[in-house]
Amino acid sequence: MKHAKPMKRALSVLLALVLSLSLVTPTWAAAKTPSSGTGNGLTWEKIDNRSTDLRLDKNNAEKVAQDTPEYADTDVVRVSIVLKDASTLAKGYSSEDIATNSAAMKYRQKLETKQEKMAKTISKKALGGEALDVVWNLTLAANIISANVPYGDIEAIKAVSGVANVVLETRYEPQVASVDALDPNMATSGSMIGSDIAYLEGYTGAGTRIAVIDTGTDTDHQSFNEDAFLQAIKEDGKTDSLMIKADITNVLSELNIAGNEGVTADSLYLTAKLPFAYNYVDSDFDVTHDNDSQGEHGSHVAGIATANRYIKNEDGIYSDALDVAHTQGVAPDAQLITMKVFGKGGGAYDSDYMAAIEDAIVLDCDSVNLSL
Repeated sequence: MKHAKPMKRALSVLLALVLSLSLVTPTWAAAKTPSSGTGNGLTWEKIDNRSTDLRLDKNNAEKVAQDTPEYADTDVVRVSIVLKDASTLAKGYSSEDIATNSAAMKYRQKLETKQEKMAKTISKKALGGEALDVVWNLTLAANIISANVPYGDIEAIKAVSGVANVVLETRYEPQVASVDALDPNMATSGSMIGSDIAYLEGYTGAGTRIAVIDTGTDTDHQSFNEDAFLQAIKEDGKTDSLMIKADITNVLSELNIAGNEGVTADSLYLTAKLPFAYNYVDSDFDVTHDNDSQGEHGSHVAGIATANRYIKNEDGIYSDALDVAHTQGVAPDAQLITMKVFGKGGGAYDSDYMAAIEDAIVLDCDSVNLSL
């Protein structure tokens, strides 16, 4: 069942606002005087923008250049080999319901076939016959072969006909923010972002899918409990609009992870609240924080976005989450799509989260969050 796009767009904007506001401290609370002041441990000072020098600091620019990592020719690096043909979306196909667009999928298959041939050509002309170590074949939002190659072979790869560019990929590591008494309270942030008004209009996220591309999810956390989620969905009357295993099965062949070991609709589907979960870095199904040291930022973000509005008690009775846990998500009745890009294998390269974004599009997600 499809849902009204205006509501979905409004919810997406609302989600983006709260994700932004949750990471900042309201500076207006610190002021005591019109020009400067202190409060709640914060200090601030008004400055005259006319006195601010916005010119590039040449010395700093030179320092940045000097800090750029240098590689030996034999060092293996992750690169994006950008091909000249337009990606599926750049070709003009809409991202909406793209997995059911036969023309778009036919074009995507054409790009995949060309990429297979290009990998062989690069092997022959730039790698001395050594097989190209392909990590991802991206064809939806980008036309890129992500691969591990010797640094010294990059220029030779660029020279291959059909290659538009070769870009060194950035590897991201999770950042851990300090926690103190000034952190915003989720129980009172509704008035800041207008979510209470959205709730009055009946918009709770029911029937929508939110993908969080991050460090994973605490899948057994009370805020993501399946029973509590279904209780809310029953009240919304949206039980027939949930993403189910069949929805994954229908688009499974179009996912970037389709060929990975063990990938089936059964292995990807966890619960009604967590209908899709995959680890894009380690290529497995462990999306928790239990077996790596990448932090729990993913659960933090997932909670801001989708924490249930009910908490299930030991006696089976449901309590209001704001009363019991003092928190709920901006879209508490939305389903959470977990795409883990930080894991036992470390942090995510550009192509890792790009592969996840493309899969989120194929899965018809309404919102995608990256807090990299």
